[in-house]
Amino acid sequence: MTNGWTSPGGDSPGDGRGQPPPPPPPQYGQYAPPPQYGQYAPPPPQYGQYGPPGGYYPPVYQLAPKPGVIPLRPLTLSDIFGGTFATIRGNPGATIGLSAVMALIVAIPSVIITVLLVNSGITVTSDSGVTTNLGSQIGLGVGSLLSGIASVVLGGMLTTVVSEAVLGHRITIGETWRRVRGRLLPLIGLMLLIGLAAGIAAGIVVGIVVLLAVAVSSVAAVIAAIVLGLGLFVAIVWIGLKVSLAAPAVVLERIGPVAALRRSWSLTNGQWWRILGITLLAQLIVYVISQVVSTPVALIAVAMSGTNGLSAGAAVAVQLVSVVVTAFTTPFTAGVTALLYLDQRIRKEALDVTLMEAAGKDATGGR
Repeated sequence: MTNGWTSPGGDSPGDGRGQPPPPPPPQYGQYAPPPQYGQYAPPPPQYGQYGPPGGYYPPVYQLAPKPGVIPLRPLTLSDIFGGTFATIRGNPGATIGLSAVMALIVAIPSVIITVLLVNSGITVTSDSGVTTNLGSQIGLGVGSLLSGIASVVLGGMLTTVVSEAVLGHRITIGETWRRVRGRLLPLIGLMLLIGLAAGIAAGIVVGIVVLLAVAVSSVAAVIAAIVLGLGLFVAIVWIGLKVSLAAPAVVLERIGPVAALRRSWSLTNGQWWRILGITLLAQLIVYVISQVVSTPVALIAVAMSGTNGLSAGAAVAVQLVSVVVTAFTTPFTAGVTALLYLDQRIRKEALDVTLMEAAGKDATGGR
């Protein structure tokens, strides 16, 4: 298809889903003979269309084509989760393999920096005489920053894999990289914009609390911190869901960060609670898997570390476990986000019609 992922430029004629307008119903007084024995009755009306005079057929899902990992219709929860797992099973190299490669790319410099900082002797001693090695803490912070950047890049690459799997295509890691590398700067810019907005909001809250503590009283500051903290949390959750589909828009529609934020805001209108529920369920699954894998290693690392913070060996073990967890959980979360984006465009912009046309061209060899 010629840029079928781009946002529609105008309304299409028909019923709002890209279909031609339905034929007019029979006029009053006209007679439609019933089918004779052995003949097939006329087919039921399509989704949302009116039937013959005297009744209205309720909307039903027609049997949708499924050229790839999902049926081309508005998606259910099982469609989204099933399509994500099908993408991972059908293309493990470009999902789990790609995630493992990116995690290793991040882990190697993180481990080197952590080991160097741990052995540098950067320590701090508390009033009680307890000495803590800050090198391990700084190293983990640097690793978290690198992981954040890598997760944004990896999410964009996995979005491309999912978009191909929807049409039944497999894609290699090299082809995925060639398609996404031109979108890396917009993806990083999107991450920085969201992080900057969250940082400014948190800074305003902290500033108000500090001002109240200095000018009024500590009691007023504590009350303000509780109220503003809860309000900030609710705002971050609400706005975070509203812009959660921006990264797929950056990759698939090839637009800038600001335009992608506007697209995500528009696509999530009227669907916030549904997207929240599916996202929370996906995050719960990821959390359980992460805890099952990482908790035993974390306990061993703490036992190896003592009172001066994580040792170099423990820090290396933590990074290696992070590689394993990332390799298996990131494809799942990225797949769910990509299919949520796809689902919203099917519901609001009839993208399923465009995808059916693309699947039909593939089936006929592009004719």
